[in-house]
Amino acid sequence: MPDELVTVTVDGQSFPVRKGVKVIDALDDVGVHVPRFCYHPRMSAVGMCRMCLVEVEGPRGPSLQPSCFIDIADGMEIRTESESVKKAQHGVLEFLLANHPLDCPVCDKGGECPLQDQAFAHGSGETRFVEEKRHYAKPIPISRLIKLDRERCIQCDRCTRFADEIAGEPLIDFAGRGGTLRISTFSDVDFDSYFSGNVAQICPVGALTATPYRFKARPWDLLQSSSTCLQCDMGCQVSLQSSQNELTRMLGIDSDAINHGWLCDRGRFSTSEINNLEARVSRPRVRDQDTVVDVSWTRALRLAAATIKQAIDERGASSVALLSGASMTLEDTYAWAKLASDVVRTNAVDGAADVRVDGTLLLANPASINEALSAKTLVLFNVDPKNELPVMHLRLRAAMRNGLRVVEVNTTPTDLTPMVDRWVAIQPEDMAHTIDVAVDAVGDDPDGVVIMAGCRERAISTSLNTALVAAMLHRLPEAKVLSGVARGTNALAVGFTPNAPQGIRATDGVAPSLSADAIVAGALRGEIAVLVVLDTDLTRLGLSDEDLVTLGQRTTVIALSSFESATTQHASVVLPLSAYGEQQGSTLNIEWRHLRLGRQVEPVAQARPAWVVATELASALGDELGFLTLADITRGLSQSGGLLAGLGYHYFEEGLDGPLFPRTRTEPVASRRILDPMATPGIASIDRQGANFSSGNVIEPSEAPGFGLGGGETPRALASASVAKWEGPVTLDPLSDGEYWLRLVPRLYDPTPELLANPFLKSAVREPVLVLTPAQAESLGLAEGDRCRLEGAETVEVLVQLVKEDAMALTVRGVTPGTLRLLGDQSWVKVRVEKING
Repeated sequence: MPDELVTVTVDGQSFPVRKGVKVIDALDDVGVHVPRFCYHPRMSAVGMCRMCLVEVEGPRGPSLQPSCFIDIADGMEIRTESESVKKAQHGVLEFLLANHPLDCPVCDKGGECPLQDQAFAHGSGETRFVEEKRHYAKPIPISRLIKLDRERCIQCDRCTRFADEIAGEPLIDFAGRGGTLRISTFSDVDFDSYFSGNVAQICPVGALTATPYRFKARPWDLLQSSSTCLQCDMGCQVSLQSSQNELTRMLGIDSDAINHGWLCDRGRFSTSEINNLEARVSRPRVRDQDTVVDVSWTRALRLAAATIKQAIDERGASSVALLSGASMTLEDTYAWAKLASDVVRTNAVDGAADVRVDGTLLLANPASINEALSAKTLVLFNVDPKNELPVMHLRLRAAMRNGLRVVEVNTTPTDLTPMVDRWVAIQPEDMAHTIDVAVDAVGDDPDGVVIMAGCRERAISTSLNTALVAAMLHRLPEAKVLSGVARGTNALAVGFTPNAPQGIRATDGVAPSLSADAIVAGALRGEIAVLVVLDTDLTRLGLSDEDLVTLGQRTTVIALSSFESATTQHASVVLPLSAYGEQQGSTLNIEWRHLRLGRQVEPVAQARPAWVVATELASALGDELGFLTLADITRGLSQSGGLLAGLGYHYFEEGLDGPLFPRTRTEPVASRRILDPMATPGIASIDRQGANFSSGNVIEPSEAPGFGLGGGETPRALASASVAKWEGPVTLDPLSDGEYWLRLVPRLYDPTPELLANPFLKSAVREPVLVLTPAQAESLGLAEGDRCRLEGAETVEVLVQLVKEDAMALTVRGVTPGTLRLLGDQSWVKVRVEKING
C-alpha cells in the first residue's frame, strides 16, 4: 500500500512528502539535507544536539524547531536557509567545539568525521573561546573491543540509546552533571555485549573507537566493496574495506530487509582472523609417514585424486566421504556437490552437519524476515537468535517493542524469553502436550502465523527435532516457515546434505544419504577409505585429538581449509582455501535470499577458491564439472530446475537487497536505502573522497556480458516441497534413577579455529558450564564454582554455574569438542551427574 502524501513548503518550494514522518526524514526525501548529530532513523528521537534546528511557520510566526522531533503536517512551511537557522547552527557548533580537542590529525575519525565536516559546512569559521579545554585520561577501554576518549564526546546519546533500545543491554550510560557529563560503564561490569562494535560505527565523533581498527588506516587510503557477512546465515549487508591488500574493517549497511545497519561483533571483527597469517593455511602440503612437506598444487591434487581413485576401485564409491562446515559460498557448495554426486558418485556426503531438521519443512511455505516480523504471531521453535543469528535478535527486539506477538517454544529460556508473550518448555516426558500447549498459545485464529524453526538444542536428534517441527506444521498447516538454522542454507539449496528437500537438488547424480555423525563413526571404524573435510574442523563434531590420530591410521584424510586446525595437523593432504573477502561469489540467507559477496583482497599465498579446487580435482580424476568461471556455475544453477532455477546476477539490479528464491515469491522492492550519514560515516566519506567502491556482484560483467537465464534457455519448474509426513506423537524411553535429560545449547563465542585465530575475540571464549537452579544444585550436592562429571555417551567435566530462573532445566551452555562427546545415538540424550571431590 503506497504511503499517504501531504504537501509542504520547503524554502519556498512545494513538495509532496510522506505523511506522519519526522520533518528531518521528509527533508531527506526531497533532497534537502539538514545537519544532525544525535538523530538515527532506527532509534527514538531525543533532540539532544539541536543541530537539526529548522524554522517552522506557526500561528505566532516562525520559530526554531528540532526537525528530528516534530512530525510532518499538511501545509507546513519550513525554512532551512534563513539567518536564524544559520545563527543557531553556528552557535551549536561553537559550543560543541569549545571543549572538543583539536587532535584531528591523530584521531581515527579524521577524514570521515561528521563533526569535522559540519564544522566546515555550517560553522562560523572562528571561535570566541580562548579558555583551556578540558582534559581526561585516555583512552579508556570500556570493553575488549571499544575504547572511549571522553574529551571528544558531544553527548549525542547515540551509543546509550543503542545499548538500551536496540541491544537491550544498558551497560553504558551518562554519569556526572553539567560540564562533567560523560559516558561511563558501571563499576563492576564492562560493556560486554555481542553488539558493542555498533556504537563505534554510529558515534559521530572519535569518542568511541574500535580497538582492532585504531590507527590502522585513513579513509582516503581505503578501498571497499559491498558484501555479505558469512559468520551466520542472517546475510547481514556490509561494506568490506581494505588497505594495502589487508582487510581493515567491516561496516554495516542498512538493508531494510535484513540487518538495518547492525552487525554482531563476531561478524564485524572477523577481519582480524583473516589477517592473522600465522593461523592461515597458505600452501599445499602432504604427510609422508611422520614428515609433513610443502608441495606444489599439481602434486597435491594428483596425490588426492590417486587416493580417491584407489578407494573407489578397491572398496566402491561409498568408501569416499565428504564433510563440510557449511561456511562455503553458494558457488563453492554447488561445485563440491556436483563433484561428489556426478564424479565420485558417493552417498556419504554431509555439507551441513549443524542442520538438524529436514529442509523440506523449511521450504514448505517460506517466509521472509520482514514477513515474520510483521506476522500476527511468530513462533520461535528451538532457536536462540542471540547466540545463533545475533542480528535477528535485534530485529526481533525492535518488532516486539512495536507489538509483535511471540510464542517461544524451547528447551531452556533465552535472552528473548522475558519479552515474549508466552514461553512453552519442550518437555521430553510429554512432547505431545508440549505441541498442544504451543498451538493453544498461538490462539484460535491460525492465519498470519510464522514459525521460525531451528535446531538450537544439540542434545535432540535430527529425527526428533524434525518430528516436532512437523507436528507443529500439522496442527498449523497454513503457517509460513522462516529458517532458524544458523548455517547450512547453501547446502540445503543445492542438495549437499541428506537433510536437503527432495526435488530441489541442483545435480542429477547420487543423493547424499549419510549424516555427518554416521560418516565420522564409519571413518573411525575404518569403513571410510578417504574422508574429504571441507573448511571445517572435525573437533566440531566431537572428535578428540586421540580420535584424530585413530582416524589418520584407518582413513586417508584430505583437508581443505583456510585456517589451521586439529584436522589439518593430522591430515594426509592439506589444501589451502581462500577465506572471506578473498573471493567473489554469492550466498543464500535464512529467507532464501540471494546475496552477493565482494572480493576485496588477494588470497593468501597459494590459497584458491574451493570451487576452483573442485574443478581441478575433477580433472585429475579424469572427469569434468562443466564450468571454468563463476558465470558457468551460475548458469548451471539457473538451469538445474532446483530451488535456484532462474538464478542470474542481473537480479541484483531489481532491488537493493537481492531476490528471494524460488522466484515465484514476491515482495515490495526496496527503492532506497536508509543511509544516515552519521550511521555510515566511512561509506559516505569514502564515496566523497572518490575512492573505489565496487558493487561486489556475483559475476563480473566482463565474464558473461548479457548473461541472463542460461543464455536464453527457460529453466525447469521447481519441484514442489510438500510438508514432511507427520508420524504422530513422539515418545521417549523414561529416565532411570539418577538420569537427567541433557540440554546442550550453543554460545556465540564457542571455540572454533577461526575464532581462536582472532586476537581480539579469542579472549571471549569461555569453558562450558552446567547451569543449575539453587534447588537443583542442592539436590545434587553442588555449589557455584564446583566441578562435576557428566556421563553420557562419554564422560566430560564441566564447571557449575547457578542461576535464579526457577524453570531452568539441567543445561550445559557451550558446544565444544568435549560437550559434543556427551551425545550418542539417542533421540534425546540422557546423562548422569557426579561431583568431583576437591
